[in-house]
Amino acid sequence: MIAPDDDAFEAVLVLAAGGRIVRATPEAAAIFGVAPDELAGRAVSLTEQDPRRSERAATVFDLLSDLSSLALFSQDCDGRIVSWNRGAERIFGYPAPEMVGELLVSLVPPHLRPDVVSIEERVRAGERVDRAVTEFRRKDGMPIPVSLSAAPVHDSDGVVSGAVGVVQELTETRLAQAALAEVEKRLAAWETLAHVGRWLWDVGTDAVQWSDELHRMHGIDPLRFEGTLEAHLEVMHAEDRARVLATMWSAVRTGEAFEDEYRSIGADGTTRLFALRAEAALGSSGEVVGLRGVSHDLTVSAARRSV
Repeated sequence: MIAPDDDAFEAVLVLAAGGRIVRATPEAAAIFGVAPDELAGRAVSLTEQDPRRSERAATVFDLLSDLSSLALFSQDCDGRIVSWNRGAERIFGYPAPEMVGELLVSLVPPHLRPDVVSIEERVRAGERVDRAVTEFRRKDGMPIPVSLSAAPVHDSDGVVSGAVGVVQELTETRLAQAALAEVEKRLAAWETLAHVGRWLWDVGTDAVQWSDELHRMHGIDPLRFEGTLEAHLEVMHAEDRARVLATMWSAVRTGEAFEDEYRSIGADGTTRLFALRAEAALGSSGEVVGLRGVSHDLTVSAARRSV
């Protein structure tokens, strides 16, 4: 058996034409009870040489299939479904007895079926397809966005005898992306109204990211901003840079938030005053990996209040 997607499986066999194994992960070799280098050059049919190993491998793959939250399936050479795991039942609402013997494209809306048929034809020709984004329909008729990966399965003579596939539902991902986009949109609108810009400094890479408003406040084209700590400090008055830099490094060492101010000279020669606030950004182990902060244009805010 060959795993269709390295992200979905740890047990992976890579096959060459003729069904010979060219690479096996340690997890795959463990299933057969041998070392990875012992599998290299052998045919997939080696499982048939030892019924006990074959039975053990089938049991392990069945367990992995049942435990997976992804939809896993296999097809015969005619494209009809041979196996359908619990993840597929959960995602699509069809129990295995209803899907075995059916065509996968029966789940695809008519206007998208040519795309999926094309994928199946490519796989039957021996090509592997990774993460093709399309749309399937659940048993209740609800459309769901999915990512489809598929790979051919060869017999001992190297002939494509079927395919295995993985389907990942993208509904939650799409909803999360939409929610994040909406939050970002509202945050950008608030930044414009408040004249506040955000920045993030990664100590390990020295990379600095600015929000769109911070670029606008300092009159710097995002494409021209080098995204380094040095570029971040260059917008500050020369007399303020050393102090602000020392304060930033102190926050990295202590993990404490800080407030400061700095001056910035615009392209028109005017000096503007900014309030600076930042806090430590922590890694998964609790160590400080950088700083996240905001810069507030006090000059513009004061001018607005005086009007």
